[in-house]
Amino acid sequence: MEKIIDIEERIPTLRERRKKRTNQRFTILLAIFGIILLALLYFQSSLSHIGEIKVTGGQLKKAEYYTKHSNIRVGDSLWGFKPKNIEETLQKKDWVESVSVERNWLNTVTIKVKEYDKKAFIKNGGQYNLVLQNGVIYSLDEIPHDLNLPILIGFKEDALLLKMIKQLDKVDQELMTLISQVNAVPTKSNPYAVRLFMNDGFEVRATITTLAEKLRYYPSIISQVKKGEKGVIDLEVGSFYRSYSSEYGKPTSKEEVDDQTTGQ
Repeated sequence: MEKIIDIEERIPTLRERRKKRTNQRFTILLAIFGIILLALLYFQSSLSHIGEIKVTGGQLKKAEYYTKHSNIRVGDSLWGFKPKNIEETLQKKDWVESVSVERNWLNTVTIKVKEYDKKAFIKNGGQYNLVLQNGVIYSLDEIPHDLNLPILIGFKEDALLLKMIKQLDKVDQELMTLISQVNAVPTKSNPYAVRLFMNDGFEVRATITTLAEKLRYYPSIISQVKKGEKGVIDLEVGSFYRSYSSEYGKPTSKEEVDDQTTGQ
């Protein structure tokens, strides 16, 4: 026979359950209210506004330039902008390769800029400008003396210039520091012919399309040249060396060779 539980015995248990449910609901409501209150306090405080804008990676332009063109200011809402919009705006600059915008701890915004590498100077008339990794010519007010880059002369066509820059981008950095000047000297038989004048006194004749590959042999070639002797290294077809006296008929200094080939 089943035991019948008296309703009076169940009342304390039911009351306890109701009390627990009421406490749980109250706790949830209190937590929600607390979160809302904290959110209101946060958005009313200075912590919800931009306190500092940091710019890293910019060299061609100062930090102030990137801050100005980001369209955000110190004091603006930290949540009132989309990082993607700022990134897209700054990446439209033809010297900018990539941009990353981050909200950091508390109220700092960091703009990380990656500009295209500087590959060379280019001389047009009496003006020197920078040529970047993507072939863009970047105008300069004055030449930065801390940049050890080759000077390009005679590259009048954009397509030819871009081919040259792509080759220089493949050249080992140690070799790049040896290149003082590159002259475009196209001919009917070789529209990509160039002459390189090196900081160690040698002249290199080459073809743009194979320049990076052929320059790898430069250290080995000059190591076989008689000490104190300078001359022309021809890398257009194969590779061979001639002293300046053999090439020009008399001993010629590097400066005299530059004058003869550049017309300056």
